Amino acid sequence: MNQLMRWGVGITPWMVIAGLLYVGLFVKPEPVGSTVIPTAIENRDRFYGMVAIDSTLWAVGANGKIVRSDDAGKTWAVQNVPVKAHLQDISAWDENNAVVVGNNGVALYTRDGGVTWQQAEAPVNDVVNKLLDVKVYDEGEAWAVGAFGTILRSNDYGQTWSYARETEDFILNEITKRADGGLVAVGEFGSILISDQGSNWQMVTAPVESSLMAIDFQDATTGIAAGLEGVLLKTTDGGFNWSRVGNALAFPKVEADPGVGVALDGGWRDVTTEHIFSVFWHQDLQRWYGVGTKGLWLEAEPEAQIWKTGRLAPKDLAWHTSIAQVDDGVVLAGKNLGRWSAGHQWHVFQGR
Repeated sequence: MNQLMRWGVGITPWMVIAGLLYVGLFVKPEPVGSTVIPTAIENRDRFYGMVAIDSTLWAVGANGKIVRSDDAGKTWAVQNVPVKAHLQDISAWDENNAVVVGNNGVALYTRDGGVTWQQAEAPVNDVVNKLLDVKVYDEGEAWAVGAFGTILRSNDYGQTWSYARETEDFILNEITKRADGGLVAVGEFGSILISDQGSNWQMVTAPVESSLMAIDFQDATTGIAAGLEGVLLKTTDGGFNWSRVGNALAFPKVEADPGVGVALDGGWRDVTTEHIFSVFWHQDLQRWYGVGTKGLWLEAEPEAQIWKTGRLAPKDLAWHTSIAQVDDGVVLAGKNLGRWSAGHQWHVFQGR
């Protein structure tokens, strides 16, 4: 028995090795399960711009990513893009024609709903080329702004671009067109530029030095600009004069007057690092919307004098930089994508 045990101990390792060689050479593994395909929207994604055309949604973001949904955000698909630069904004004339701008002076356009994206002919300078915002209008008109005071114009659905003014050493963050055709752009250090048709530009003085990140108009005269440190500005003359609007983020400093027993406006003080990155006038709902850091939302009635604020969700502190209109509210792009309904319901798109 002891002799057999000794033989067994000696033989067993060789039997194991022989068995492994047989399995490696002659036994073919069978596939188990299926290949894991990444979702169109991943946790690591960062989106900076969004546009909505009826039930069609597009979002653009970091590393040249463009996603599209044709069912109002229920399902998404990633589109093929010829660049890897960060894409900052998108705007569209319809479900087929859209334009995108981004870092390195990138400008893209599509004629087939994003099945193919082409690089546009856009001028660049020798210093900084970064396009931050794009807007489109009737008959193929488009405007884009960005670093170095850049303002570009296209008249052929984004295929070719040209400078609308000389560059200058500051950043423009957004441009919009009033109902009467006038253009207004806002940017760094409270910069505000106004033009009648885009040929001559006038710099106007803002009542703040904070960078303005966003602007929109509800008609030819009434508009809102928003920016860092919770700043909200209102104009009623097309953008030539602006006054500051109070909200829960930045409010007037008041000083009591012992002689009359009332509070006097002692000027404004900025009380927050919660910045406003986008503001939007929803024509159908007759309501102003705003978004920014830490899940911030803002809303106001057409007069835009009193702004309500809050968080999209208690545990969702994601930042958002873009707002697009849908029937029952707005869709937002940022650290995540989602729908904010008129009833204050926040739904994050999952991207399957």
